Amino acid sequence: MKIFKIDASSGFDEICSTIKPQIAGLKIMKNKSSLHFFYIKDIKRVAANILKQDALSLGAELVCSKDSVFGGLESENALLIANQKQINLLTKKELLQDFGLKDLAKFISKDFKKPAKSLIMGVLNFNTDSFNPASRTTADECASKIEKMINDGADFIDIGMVSSRPGSIYVGSEVEFERVKPVVDIIEQNGFTKRVKFSLDSFDEKCLRYALERGFSMVNDISGDCSLATLAKQYGASYCLMHKNGDPQTMQVGVKDSDILGIVDEFFERKLEILDTLGQKDIWLDPGIGFGKTARDNMILIKHLEHFLHFGYPLFVGASRKSVINAYSPSDVSDRLAGSLYLHLKAFENGASIIRTHDVLAHKQMFDMAQAYANLEF
Repeated sequence: MKIFKIDASSGFDEICSTIKPQIAGLKIMKNKSSLHFFYIKDIKRVAANILKQDALSLGAELVCSKDSVFGGLESENALLIANQKQINLLTKKELLQDFGLKDLAKFISKDFKKPAKSLIMGVLNFNTDSFNPASRTTADECASKIEKMINDGADFIDIGMVSSRPGSIYVGSEVEFERVKPVVDIIEQNGFTKRVKFSLDSFDEKCLRYALERGFSMVNDISGDCSLATLAKQYGASYCLMHKNGDPQTMQVGVKDSDILGIVDEFFERKLEILDTLGQKDIWLDPGIGFGKTARDNMILIKHLEHFLHFGYPLFVGASRKSVINAYSPSDVSDRLAGSLYLHLKAFENGASIIRTHDVLAHKQMFDMAQAYANLEF
């Protein structure tokens, strides 16, 4: 007999394929194979006391203050640690309780299922002031650049005509349309929309309509203007809802660390209610890395991205070569590929279904390796 200490993040199914346990017991054992952490803000001590006793009775744990044992209506923070089997049982118990524990039960019982693979969205900017000079191109280079991105492994290609970098000023609808039309025409004429999906990074209805009429399949809207979701729905296209603080011209002026998970969560909740009334169901959620946030806030959003899976919509992340990398590892935009790859790998591991990047080939290779690593037979 030999014993090996193996990586705890190893794929449960892949390991079990070498062991061949009984099928009936496989699901039960899988529910015990990993722990979930739920950070609970402002739980009343009386509720924390109830939750702790219920958790302990199932073999789970609640980390709470030493004073919660005395009960009362004062609020505190707590950490629930449980595997999936324990969550399933705990949910049934807390649905019978008061003090907000019914709402907690409904939340922890949600499906936080992560994607099996991440799609790659390449970025092409047809302007002269995008923050990453290497991403700038022209209509003359359009076809060759798109062909390369497709060959490099892009699932989507995002076309941008105006910069949304910090400090940028919108050029106006007419100027944007003058840039959009020739590029969209080239894409249509070459039949590129039949080979890969295209999105337009715009909040201008005229530009978006022109692109959607010619085969584009996503509205990538940084404005959060839900009326554009109606336009997307009209053409059977996806709508990407992004969070930002302020507008590009001023969004990074005087930014401070904040309760960013709560802020973005409330934004998505409010906007999704509007989108529901509009009947738009094909939605992607983008936490807006770099849009009016500190470096810490951007990192928090990526690290705890899994939280936003509770809304039930796929997640979209674009941290490609952004200043959050410079904040922790000072570097020029041209030297931020490694940082981009790290942040995007973590974003995928934490629930992102689409990664928006300037570097398609490098990301394709990284995700191919990540998938091979995850599926490695023991």
